[in-house]
Amino acid sequence: MENRLNRLETVQATLLEIGQLSASCSDITEFIGAVHRALGRIMYAANFYVALGDHDDGTVRFVYFVDEADAAPDPEEKITLASPEQSPTAWVMLNRRTLVMTAAEHNARGPDGNGWGVGSTAEHWMGCPLLDQQHQALGVIVIQSYSPEYTFSDEDQALFALLANHVSNALQGMQSMDRLERAVQERTAMLEQQNAALSTAMTALREAQSELVRQEKLASLGRLVAGVAHEINTPLGICVTATSHLVQELKLTREELAGGAMTQDSLEEFLGIVDQSLRILTTNTQRAAALVRSFKQVAVDQSSDAIRSFNLKTYMHEVLLSLQPKLKGRPVLVEVDCAPDIVLDSFPGAVSQILTNMVVNSLVHGFEHEQAGSIVIKAARDGETVVLDYSDDGAGMDADTLAKLFDPFFTTRRGSGGSGLGAHILYNLVTGPLGGTVKVNSAPGQGLRYRLRFPRSRRKETVVV
Repeated sequence: MENRLNRLETVQATLLEIGQLSASCSDITEFIGAVHRALGRIMYAANFYVALGDHDDGTVRFVYFVDEADAAPDPEEKITLASPEQSPTAWVMLNRRTLVMTAAEHNARGPDGNGWGVGSTAEHWMGCPLLDQQHQALGVIVIQSYSPEYTFSDEDQALFALLANHVSNALQGMQSMDRLERAVQERTAMLEQQNAALSTAMTALREAQSELVRQEKLASLGRLVAGVAHEINTPLGICVTATSHLVQELKLTREELAGGAMTQDSLEEFLGIVDQSLRILTTNTQRAAALVRSFKQVAVDQSSDAIRSFNLKTYMHEVLLSLQPKLKGRPVLVEVDCAPDIVLDSFPGAVSQILTNMVVNSLVHGFEHEQAGSIVIKAARDGETVVLDYSDDGAGMDADTLAKLFDPFFTTRRGSGGSGLGAHILYNLVTGPLGGTVKVNSAPGQGLRYRLRFPRSRRKETVVV
């Protein structure tokens, strides 16, 4: 039981790590190598490769290849896919379907029914397609074993399919960033040439800058949407794994009961498994629901959201609970100091998004991944106004960076996961739906401090005439 629960926790941590890697790695090969190392912590992964396709010419490249039996192909060599019968990799790529084979099944396939004849025959082979949002194949991810000692269970296959989905989302984001950076470089070169002209060139420059801002806004919002989808996949995948585990334990317990082998110890062990599994399911379903609710607040215009009464301290703890996957594994302590009797009649979605953006910005910009630190959130009443102080003891920022903090699309992590919209959205939520003010102070090495002031009630009485 402990081994399975430990594996479930390792799976959760691994999926979260992969999500973080997609934001921190700029090189696709480096990212896939990190995914391989992370995969090795949850299943046998000595033989692993990824091939990416080119829709323009119908070829694939083996961008990452680790194998005990076969030599790695040239990562720059393009291989034309003639038909699904060419190889197992071609079959998965062209059919856009998962393929799992034993050695016997491998040898029985191929164009003449005598095996594919490409590479060494694996004892157990598993390949999943990497698909984009239009269900087009980006490539193939494969894991295999040459030893009967290591085969892949149904649970392993489900986990590998979930991993493939995470890698697909990450690759789309990384490729989109590459295309955006190339577009920006091309636009910049064009603007530099036009800048040599007089008034006509200046007009063209302003028009090009306006278009660039529009493109960046769309791309930034697209990355935010992809990030939310990626985060929702993680708790749902964990729920699937926990449910499978619970079903298997229930089957074993029923067999013990039917066979008269049930003891008090085995019953208590089963009840312990049920208790822990239900807690895992409850936590992750609540987290998925919270992510969906929070995503509705990402847009700057929050005027259509419903007002309701809620306890601020209780709600802040709920928001921080939904952020635990981002905090897990980070030596950053979050402390909340809020009076228990502060009840707001306002927009809970705005409060949720504000807290989320502040904490995430601290983790991304304030602390290195292994750096210890603390975040303190204090809230107190001042008459009919609430004063919320947020501070971290992270890296801080200089005066020039601080002056641009609330500007849209400004980020110090361009190309490394920064959208440039987090602080801008925070400012608009405080001054818009919450009807308050926000001040910020920081200095290099002195952390970052926000002070928010907003009324406890935003409900306007309707006068019936």
